[in-house]
Amino acid sequence: MTYHNRHECKFVVPETVAGAVLARAAAFVEPDPNARTRPGHSYPIASLYLDSAAHALQQETIDGRSERYKLRIRSYGDAPEQPVFLEIKSRADRIVHKQRCPLPRHLLGPFLRGQVHDLPGLRHAERQTLDEFVRRMILRRALPACKVRYERQAYMGRGDHEVRVTVDRQLMAIQELGPVLLLQDPRYRPVPVPGVVIELKFTDRCPNWLGDIIRSLDLRRRSFSKYSTCMAALAKPTRVVSP
Repeated sequence: MTYHNRHECKFVVPETVAGAVLARAAAFVEPDPNARTRPGHSYPIASLYLDSAAHALQQETIDGRSERYKLRIRSYGDAPEQPVFLEIKSRADRIVHKQRCPLPRHLLGPFLRGQVHDLPGLRHAERQTLDEFVRRMILRRALPACKVRYERQAYMGRGDHEVRVTVDRQLMAIQELGPVLLLQDPRYRPVPVPGVVIELKFTDRCPNWLGDIIRSLDLRRRSFSKYSTCMAALAKPTRVVSP
């Protein structure tokens, strides 16, 4: 799916504020289909981020470049039959475009080695995404750099499924230099976040009820990159506690 004029507003807030947001949004949203039957309407996400050896894509985020993008491969489960998804997430000022293409899990290694250039059964937009992902991966000489995992509580608008309200918790990461994308991995390290991450997403125009929630709770929008946050945390030495 590719969104045009897609807005993502991020807020890092205490759990109490997140609870207030969800309580006020309850009349306007319903659980995401992927979360409907799960406890707390939450599901795990793991993303393998690609970057150059000099971490140029991370640096563009740190520098606040108005036009930038991320290359990532996302997974929602570890079963061999579950696909992973190639994603290009681009930003131009405050407008977000996301392109996505499924990839059979067993082809992840060959794809990252440059051995997969086409997949049967793709729709036209997915094939375009595959080609563009490969082009940017080659252009940036991008390789696996970091694997990020978190739990997402997810809701979408009633009657407008392009409106989404999500709360992300339990951020963890691994420095990952190979074609490994697992949700269950004992190497994950917790990444400190001063609260939970709320994302309010909509296309073109912010719904009135969503704007009312932002104003009534005095939510202050801020930039928060899971990839950059995790890379910074992984760069710090692990503290060893003496017995």
